[in-house]
Amino acid sequence: MRAEETPVEFATYYFTLLVMLASVLAAATCFSAYLVSRSRAMILAFGGFLCYFIDVAFMLQDSIAAVVLGTSAGADAGYLLMRSVATILIGDACLTFFWLLVCDFVGERCRSLMAVPPIAFLLLSLGLLMGADTPEGRFWFYSLRMIYVFWMLGFGLFRYLTCRDETERTRMARGRVAFVVVAVLAALVVAEDALLFLVLRTDGFMLGPILISSERNYAENLLFLAGALLAIGYAVRSLALRFEKPPADESDERAARIGDNLLIYARRHGLTDRESEVLRLILQGKDNQNIASTLTIAPSTVKVYVHRLLQKTGCENRQGLIQDFWRSA
Repeated sequence: MRAEETPVEFATYYFTLLVMLASVLAAATCFSAYLVSRSRAMILAFGGFLCYFIDVAFMLQDSIAAVVLGTSAGADAGYLLMRSVATILIGDACLTFFWLLVCDFVGERCRSLMAVPPIAFLLLSLGLLMGADTPEGRFWFYSLRMIYVFWMLGFGLFRYLTCRDETERTRMARGRVAFVVVAVLAALVVAEDALLFLVLRTDGFMLGPILISSERNYAENLLFLAGALLAIGYAVRSLALRFEKPPADESDERAARIGDNLLIYARRHGLTDRESEVLRLILQGKDNQNIASTLTIAPSTVKVYVHRLLQKTGCENRQGLIQDFWRSA
């Protein structure tokens, strides 16, 4: 390695460590939130960021492979093929976790539809790998990930625009910041690949002190860094709500989340207005006697409403009802 390359290599190395640290921290925080809330969104985010951590680790693996193989890792055809296939598989798993997260967010439950994108990505990636010996072929091979991302964005936008339930639209609109951030950074990823493969037609070049290489995409790293920060923020708020044992004195944040999601939950399960009021009080941690006093009805009537709630939601008990509500929040 030339002396002048050393600062560049170290900068790339530490930036890679930063991306890996953010990914594993997001995965750990989301998993912690899942243990508290049993939220599908949190376990899916955990899987996505864990897979991206492994994906980025492959970049550091090349340096080790060069020492073990006694040559440039990229010059060894066998190693390059195995690494490419492994990258396709882990990339597919990573993006599929986030695709399922989008499906969960918009309430999509059609399993056949959910299975199409990951299968299509895998088959197209393997097919494009065979023709990745030209600049155009490499561009499409590397850009396929962002095509998957744009599919997620387009699907989410379509579901939002075609939704006729104003309450549901309001809930989905809360993801607009994440939508814009992901869309802008995904476009930058494609632009970086287009510049490298289609315009300059090279494997890499220097942009000041930064090495732009076909093996790296800084815009993609920034995309997942931004996603990690958003996920960590959401998971921390979820942990603060103390899902398992809701506090008797409801915080403003908890009250807001109950209010935002109660109408949606009630519509999905066909709850009456009175049943929704009983559910709200259950979520606040009140027992039947307190609910009866609040609503000025008999405790036996409260029991009837609770029984109806359990029947309509398919839950076995009050704790299961609380968990089911926050799982869909």
